[in-house]
Amino acid sequence: MQLIELYTKKDFVFSIEIFPPKTDKGVEKLKSTLKGFKRIAPDYMSVTYGAGGTTRENTHEMAAHINHELGIPAMAHLTCVSHTGKEIDQVLTTLKQRKIENVMALRGDPTIGTESFVRPKGGYQYATELISTISRHSNFGIGAAGYPEGHVENPDKEDDRKHLHEKIASGAQFIISQFFLDNIHFLRWRDQLHEEGVSVPLIAGILPPSNWQSLNSMSEMCGVSIPEKLAESLIKHQDNPEVSREIGFDHVEHQLEELLSEGVEGVHLYALNRLETVERLGPILKEASGNSFSAVSE
Repeated sequence: MQLIELYTKKDFVFSIEIFPPKTDKGVEKLKSTLKGFKRIAPDYMSVTYGAGGTTRENTHEMAAHINHELGIPAMAHLTCVSHTGKEIDQVLTTLKQRKIENVMALRGDPTIGTESFVRPKGGYQYATELISTISRHSNFGIGAAGYPEGHVENPDKEDDRKHLHEKIASGAQFIISQFFLDNIHFLRWRDQLHEEGVSVPLIAGILPPSNWQSLNSMSEMCGVSIPEKLAESLIKHQDNPEVSREIGFDHVEHQLEELLSEGVEGVHLYALNRLETVERLGPILKEASGNSFSAVSE
């Protein structure tokens, strides 16, 4: 099933993103954790892709496990980093063979040790090119990324939105936003895109901050602003992990309350493989999506 069918049929879609472990032991541990994720009944789950495809096989294995063993629709991420066009075709063929029907098409971050993205020899420079290639393969549902505060490499928000229009024209069926901590950025971005004629689902990406150090690092890396009140609270309690986590959850719960009241079409929860995050925030999103809890034992 292509995920766009969910967005077409439902007023609100709840999804979760995980990342694939690098070791076989880590994969097995995550599979056990995902039983807890299933109890919360997300509409679908996505699996990220390591830099340069370093976790490619584990991405495919986890997506297949989610799709076929857990019975939850899965979306595999795919990036342009370090891949030739021929290699991209091979990956897409592998996904078809494993009956993975949905792909999140991304340019990807620069490889470790480099400051900017370099087009791979024989590969693609932009996510738009990757989306076009996936579209030519047909039978794939295609998601793409959007940046409410602008891409960190492109501070011109208007130009950044033009690139998003190009992704949609190339075949992206829905857009998942980078995480944001102040809803005003997402809501203004969404409304502006609607005014510009965008009709595909625009999904809010949510990441609960767990401590000041990691949040500050991610903020700088992704170009995401941190509300002053949140920053002050996390800095004040940076030596207390439990209080810091509670501050983060409280902040995101208020975000979700407002986003749901604003009629967002979906929330994509960046869970970072943490069962605590899914158990804390999942019930709010499950209720909004109208899903039932799944009777799966740990």
